[in-house]
Amino acid sequence: MSDLLTDMFGPPPRPRPVPEETWRELEESVGVRLPEDYKALVSGYGDATVFGHLGIPHPDSEHALPEFVEDLGDVFLSWQDPWREPPADPDLARMIPWAFHGWNGDICLLDPPKADEGWSVVVAYRQFRDMDVFPGTVTDFLARLRDGRELPREWPLMPPDRLESDEPPLI
Repeated sequence: MSDLLTDMFGPPPRPRPVPEETWRELEESVGVRLPEDYKALVSGYGDATVFGHLGIPHPDSEHALPEFVEDLGDVFLSWQDPWREPPADPDLARMIPWAFHGWNGDICLLDPPKADEGWSVVVAYRQFRDMDVFPGTVTDFLARLRDGRELPREWPLMPPDRLESDEPPLI
């Protein structure tokens, strides 16, 4: 577990380690090995809302992570150009949903590394049909939210408190 995650959210409320087989199946379906900090976030804090509005799914939640990735991936791609399939930019189809903004419907995606670059977090804005790229890992992105640096458009500065969720996010 990342020290930064523990500093932000406290000890995991009910850690539910995700079995390696589950990660392997998800990684095969998305075509890339997922970053370790993201896996630690899901295992320790998945199925909860952080920063007052950011829903983090877990494979054991009612709206399980694999379905979340597939469903929100389809929604994201539909925002790009609903008349064209596949998307004009093949890199868009590689992006992997990892969180959902419960107030305004924005989707947080993981952008896999290209060539010598590292991972990035992309926020796709439902209202603007636009997106911003935040270089770095999920943990880097969450630290920006905590510190109020480079907040995504129209996102409020909120404490990193977590609220465990019994319900899936509204999609």
